Amino acid sequence: MPIEHQIGTVNLPSAWGRAQMKLHQLRDVLAVAETGSLRAAGRRMGLTQPTISRSIRDIEHELGAPLFERHGNGTRLTSIGEAFVRRAKIVQSELRRAADEVEQLKGEFVGQVAVSMSPGSTIALMPSILRNFRKKHPKIVLKISEGVYEQVEADLLSGDIDFFIGPVDQDVQVLPTHVEKLFNNQRVVVARKGHPLGNATTFADLAGAEWIKPTFATRSGEADLDAMFEHAGMPAPNIVLHTRSALMTLLAVESTDLLTILPVQWLEISATSEGVQPLWLSDNLYSAPICVVRRIDVPLTPAAESLWSLTVRAGLNYKPIWKA
Repeated sequence: MPIEHQIGTVNLPSAWGRAQMKLHQLRDVLAVAETGSLRAAGRRMGLTQPTISRSIRDIEHELGAPLFERHGNGTRLTSIGEAFVRRAKIVQSELRRAADEVEQLKGEFVGQVAVSMSPGSTIALMPSILRNFRKKHPKIVLKISEGVYEQVEADLLSGDIDFFIGPVDQDVQVLPTHVEKLFNNQRVVVARKGHPLGNATTFADLAGAEWIKPTFATRSGEADLDAMFEHAGMPAPNIVLHTRSALMTLLAVESTDLLTILPVQWLEISATSEGVQPLWLSDNLYSAPICVVRRIDVPLTPAAESLWSLTVRAGLNYKPIWKA
């Protein structure tokens, strides 16, 4: 039975009198916010536009404030609407977790767990985590997305994901989260096999090279190319290509003389290692450690706790294939 039918209303503060907010109204507000129009929200949920419109109008009346501005192409959130949606997402996530947890405590391991992983941690840990979790909880739906911490921090705090796995600078922790270190990470300069600079051992040997700057790899405490060259006392690198995905970066490296810097885990994919090679430089390439991050003010469901434990075990046992 849908949650909104199990728990019909949420009591509003006494300042709003006897008004009660129905959970389907929260659902409707979130649907309109996500789709950008009443019509699209209705199509998503199989409801008519007048039904959605009435639901939004009722909740705005109860709150005494507009949540949306209507325009020719649909709707947009007001500043009050943006604040309300942030809270509504948390309510929706926690209601889903509450229903999942009840079933799991009854012995029925059903429901879902959602995590986000960085590209490097996906390569290093996901096969082991996925295999063991599926064996232990075959009825749980596992949702895995890819991103860096700054991209998914809001999803973690809103409850859209249960925890994050990837590089995190532990000196820049943001409460209310718990950060647990799994292993130190390593980054390397990557070139195509047979590159003229393939025997380089320092940044100085790479003077004059052209570089790819992967924007996904310069966050979460990862020093970027400019900072690395500055630390080595060299002029700024000649960056001729910016990329936003690891696959795009690797294809560009393999087919040109461009160089880049990536987490060493990317060399563990057989299809990748056949066309590229690491340049093991004596210069220190800073990389934030791989960690798992969760909220400390909201407990994980039993299934999410199980996945957390499997992740920690896999991370502590991880042995990189490539080493300098």
